[in-house]
Amino acid sequence: MIFKRIALIITIVLLAAWQSSRLGEIRRSRLSKSNLSYSADVPPALNFIMAGLGGFRGIVSEVLWFRISRLQEEGRYIELVQLSEWITMLDPHASEAWTYNAWNLSYNISIMMLREKDRLRWVKNGISILRDEALRFNPKDPKIYRELAWLYQNKIGSNIDSAHLTYKFDLASTMQPFLNQDGSLKDSPENREGLKALNLDFDLMLKLEQQFCTLDWRIAYSHALYWASQGVDYATGSQILLNRRALYLPLMLMTFNGKFTGNLEQKTWKTAPNYALAAPTAGYMKKTLDEFPTRNMQNMYFRFLEIATKELDNADKKTEATHLYDELCAALPPNTPPPSYHDITTGEAKDFPRN
Repeated sequence: MIFKRIALIITIVLLAAWQSSRLGEIRRSRLSKSNLSYSADVPPALNFIMAGLGGFRGIVSEVLWFRISRLQEEGRYIELVQLSEWITMLDPHASEAWTYNAWNLSYNISIMMLREKDRLRWVKNGISILRDEALRFNPKDPKIYRELAWLYQNKIGSNIDSAHLTYKFDLASTMQPFLNQDGSLKDSPENREGLKALNLDFDLMLKLEQQFCTLDWRIAYSHALYWASQGVDYATGSQILLNRRALYLPLMLMTFNGKFTGNLEQKTWKTAPNYALAAPTAGYMKKTLDEFPTRNMQNMYFRFLEIATKELDNADKKTEATHLYDELCAALPPNTPPPSYHDITTGEAKDFPRN
């Protein structure tokens, strides 16, 4: 009887180890190929935990995920923080654990805080988890770059949170010492080092300005573009379109609200269009549509051209408006009568057929 019990225990242990190994293989299969060979400097505490659990790490991780689901259903977000941290320690290459924790901190927990400065602290913690920790172990994971871009675009750049102005002013004030008066990059050895301390690469920022146009780095959308552009470089398969969308969305938003015109000292927040982005944004969207001719992508492209044409015409930029109008007409399905320039610019254009 004793031998049978021992045999049963050994069988269970072997089965558990096999299952854990299998879960690990599934997890690794979700990583891009470029990540599989990467090995970051792992902290001693993490090495100790991973070595101690051995083949049971996957099982423990799955149990914690199950617990997280229960806590989320019950709205116990504070408790989720510690569990999410444990999962990232058990499997630092699991991007979903990092992005979940960042989302929980930036959205669920921050909104529970009464003071705006406390909300800001939680939002910045969510960004820091992805930027400073997740990318350390997953420097080529497109999902992490995409989620980081979304935090800047949605949580800071939009007005969905009543404390959004606090987030905006904090970002703008942090960036101002490294920028010219118009928010563009100011090149100097000191500024390069200062941006590096913020985990921002001056050369990458400059590359984006050369690719599109001069950007105002006090605006959150510029930072969304910065992180999304890196995700595009590493995306493969179905991730490519997702990461390109994360890039062209902030471009669209900056075309109409890409310049800070307020006053940081007086805490006055105002923005103005950056119409110089209209043509390069349209070009990037057209390139994406050519490679991914989906109905949604087509609608987004047509709609942007329509709005940008009208806005540029109203801003007395007739040449740029006409150029976008011509692009719109050229992109319509064959044998489709184009709307007139007058109807587009006066807002009287009716919806036109899509493929």
